[in-house]
Amino acid sequence: MNIKILALSALIPILSACQLISPIFVDYNGVRMDIAQWINQQSLLTMQQKRSLAQFSKAQQKLVNIEKIQDEQKFEIAKENSIALHCAQQHVSLDKIQQLQQQIFGKDDQMRILNVYDQQFPKIKLDAQKIQCE
Repeated sequence: MNIKILALSALIPILSACQLISPIFVDYNGVRMDIAQWINQQSLLTMQQKRSLAQFSKAQQKLVNIEKIQDEQKFEIAKENSIALHCAQQHVSLDKIQQLQQQIFGKDDQMRILNVYDQQFPKIKLDAQKIQCE
């Protein structure tokens, strides 16, 4: 009994340390601090899943002020978002992707922003063989 308690008490700090170390393995550069913290707190996700969410977050954050995006920027932003969504869907559930979008846009603006994106941004067909995921 004492050995089990000792083993468990030794394991808890190690698991907690993994949470502290994880930013080393996930590039949060370009991700809002609150979103990076939210991603990092998703303790059941693997490092690959967190990297995919970070990549998706970087692309989605550009849509926060969607009304101010110039027409000449829309193609590149749509391309980046399409690639990031493709990569995220490879590793993360649709539910987790929607949770991330809610964190980025806020509950009230999420549907409005995604509707504007769907209506005003170009639809891009990507070659899955050429996509580079983070």
